[in-house]
Amino acid sequence: MTQSDDPLVAMMMAVRDAQAARALEHESVRESAEYQEALASVRHTVVGLFKTLNLCEFVATRWPAYQERYLFPRHIDDIGEAALAAQLAIENGALNATRRELRYMLEVAVNTAFVDEAASDQDLDDRLSFYRSNAVKKQNVDHVRYLPLRMLSESRGEFMVETRKAWVRSSNYVHLTKRRIDEKIRLRAEGVRLGFETPEMVATVAAEVHEVCSIVIVLAFETVGPAFTGDILVTGGLDSNEAWPFHANRFIAAVDAHFDYKQERQASLPDHIRRRERRLRRVSGDHA
Repeated sequence: MTQSDDPLVAMMMAVRDAQAARALEHESVRESAEYQEALASVRHTVVGLFKTLNLCEFVATRWPAYQERYLFPRHIDDIGEAALAAQLAIENGALNATRRELRYMLEVAVNTAFVDEAASDQDLDDRLSFYRSNAVKKQNVDHVRYLPLRMLSESRGEFMVETRKAWVRSSNYVHLTKRRIDEKIRLRAEGVRLGFETPEMVATVAAEVHEVCSIVIVLAFETVGPAFTGDILVTGGLDSNEAWPFHANRFIAAVDAHFDYKQERQASLPDHIRRRERRLRRVSGDHA
């Protein structure tokens, strides 16, 4: 009996051909405007994160203690590496790997910011000892509750809630949770497997990347403090840079509003407030 007469071989060849046809069909999905727009959003967000963290580093060069004693800036590379890994995972269809990186970013940012706040009168060695101690819960973001978040005003409580929600959501993809099992069963029933993600799935994870990166930036601003954050947003002109991807986040908008008292804004403050509200409305409409 030849291979072509073997029913098992014939079945395997049919499966192979079907998979090849489906892969070819999915290429058109990946090339669609919706898919490419979601990918572009992720890339824009990650580049914006790198640039903003670099700005924080630059303005803080005038503050020797930040360079010598603070823990947060020493782990900016870890946060950036995780963000880049998240982007590459999305580009290669591994969406859940992205969410695991997001959890790591949140834990690093929250817990180093907490150490810098709680041990603000300590040198670097003491801060490291404090971080290593049992006083710091390293595998969650509960310490966000103890940050002053001075520039968030009445949005502080909501920020704490949303930070924990983002962590919980990403944590569902670290272990094989009930939610993860149920989602896997549903996706299999819909014919979605690894490498066959839909534009809607990519758009969803892109929004999650943007949210986590925005949280990290709020924490970076909190760590460098209001004076340097004001220099970045107002004096440095980031508040008027329409290409900056984080205007869309309501907590970034709350930080921005903290500086409406500044003299540099007074001549055009009504226009600036309308622009800030328009940016938030635009994104809300995009996600509707």
